[in-house]
Amino acid sequence: MKKTSLFVFLFMTFVSMYAQNALEGIIVEKYYVSTKKDNSKKNLSGELPVGSTTYRIYVDMAPGCRFMAAYGSPGHPLEINSTENIYNHIDNGAEHPIRIPERTYKKNIVPLDSWITIGPAGENYFGVLKEADTMKDITSVVPFEKGFLMSQKKEMGFSLQERDGFLRSDNIPDITLYNIDSNLNVLRMVTSGKSFRIENGAWACMGKGVSGVDSLGSNTILIAQITTKGKLNYELNLLLRTAEGKEQKFVAKDPIENEFLHPSLKSNN
Repeated sequence: MKKTSLFVFLFMTFVSMYAQNALEGIIVEKYYVSTKKDNSKKNLSGELPVGSTTYRIYVDMAPGCRFMAAYGSPGHPLEINSTENIYNHIDNGAEHPIRIPERTYKKNIVPLDSWITIGPAGENYFGVLKEADTMKDITSVVPFEKGFLMSQKKEMGFSLQERDGFLRSDNIPDITLYNIDSNLNVLRMVTSGKSFRIENGAWACMGKGVSGVDSLGSNTILIAQITTKGKLNYELNLLLRTAEGKEQKFVAKDPIENEFLHPSLKSNN
């Protein structure tokens, strides 16, 4: 009888732990690798070193789960950095993409600007992995300026002329910034730097959070785009909501009670 009870206890514990695992991992997509032509209007776009990579960072959640916040706290700082400067478009850049008007995406290399987000990749668009972007009859969000964003580098997979990773939506969630205004200077048009770090703040979606476009399938959500010539590094902490409606904190290191350690939240470059 005791053995049976122990088995039931262990089984239920396993089921409980499995049900709580809202985070499946972090996906870093090499979205684009720049060419010499992409830097040909640097008086309008700002300097973009040839061979710079645009990285998109996605949170891969279990089906039915929702993203609520990426945060930094005194015990769990959040940081995204590069060994070289982070690129910002000097004319149409912004710290998050909802502030970048759709009409500007046809100007030189505006789509390569660096920002944080909670799903959107532009004013009226969600960001989706290129491999999941099956809108093959639409080659771009708007017609890219002739000669720009034409790279065919193998490491970026699909070219932006094949699949651009933008999906139009009438239901774009708002992004809320908590106590991080000064932290985001490195992502603004007129500033440059290699890192932003948050020790007491977050970017978030209010209410129940937001799910990926394929919420009951792959359920991935874009949280940042960083363009840089250097190596990308990150240390992230996330607040997610499970399919059962329970909040769950995932941290990159040093978990305490009611926090889950997940190795994907810290880059290993």
